[in-house]
Amino acid sequence: MGNTQNQPHGVGDLLEMRGPVRPLPIEKAEVPASMYEAMYAEDDSTYENPATSPYYPLFLAAVDALKSIGAREVLEVGCGSGTLGRMVMASGMEYRGFDYAHTGVQKALRLSPHSNFFWGDATAAAPYSEPYDTILCCEVLEHVGNDLEAVKRWRPGCKVLCSVPNFDYKTHVRVFRSERDIMERYGDLIDIENIRRLPKSQSTGLTFREYFRRVRWAREEGWRKVLGTLGINTFDWAGGWFLFSGKKR
Repeated sequence: MGNTQNQPHGVGDLLEMRGPVRPLPIEKAEVPASMYEAMYAEDDSTYENPATSPYYPLFLAAVDALKSIGAREVLEVGCGSGTLGRMVMASGMEYRGFDYAHTGVQKALRLSPHSNFFWGDATAAAPYSEPYDTILCCEVLEHVGNDLEAVKRWRPGCKVLCSVPNFDYKTHVRVFRSERDIMERYGDLIDIENIRRLPKSQSTGLTFREYFRRVRWAREEGWRKVLGTLGINTFDWAGGWFLFSGKKR
């Protein structure tokens, strides 16, 4: 199977990836909830300026994917401060979203006071009590130590759309380097139908001067970093996301 950048992989390709379960490249302890509370309170550029956020292209792709899979009643696991949720609602779908960080939920309700944002624990039963036909879970599973317990809570047969990154961060419990990592981690719980690679934009929110300064700085870290900064094989060198969909088994 090829690993063409930004290329969806069909179910036939994905089945070939199944094999003996092996440890993911990185496994770390989950950070305390207080760290997320502080992050939403002090540094939340995605909330302040969504269109300039590095996550904006991912969010656009997620909304398009929800439409493609026929989502109607969406429950977002890990809504944060509500940026993606507002985009889903603007597209006309029914929406509810919850997060473990009280500060994030409060900020989401501040901009959308009549929306269905609420606090919840992804590994508990309570957040899933209301009807939904689709689970949306973007940039969450890599933060959760008991991620499999959360996925087990999702209603069997519901549509699922998730994303996980291929890069490390201080709040990440694990890193996914390939489609095989995703299949081995979640394939027993989700009937994954396709996986798409979305490279980070290296110029989102930057002026031309800032962009070329970043290219110059990247030279000091080696040509692999330069290539990613220039947009050549960005997914491998500079990072990105795996956006995958299917149905809960």
